[in-house]
Amino acid sequence: MLKKYRTILKEEGWKGLIKREGWKVGALLFTFFLAKGLVWLAIFYGLFEVIAD
Repeated sequence: MLKKYRTILKEEGWKGLIKREGWKVGALLFTFFLAKGLVWLAIFYGLFEVIAD
């Protein structure tokens, strides 16, 4: 299911995803990718802080 949404997102972008699947799916995926990016940022920032000390 997630693979289907990612394929639509790659081929048609956010507008195509929202048009085909609805705004709830677009909001859910946006939130997922935002959280994923913030987790990576926190990991790298925390790792930098450990190395700097």
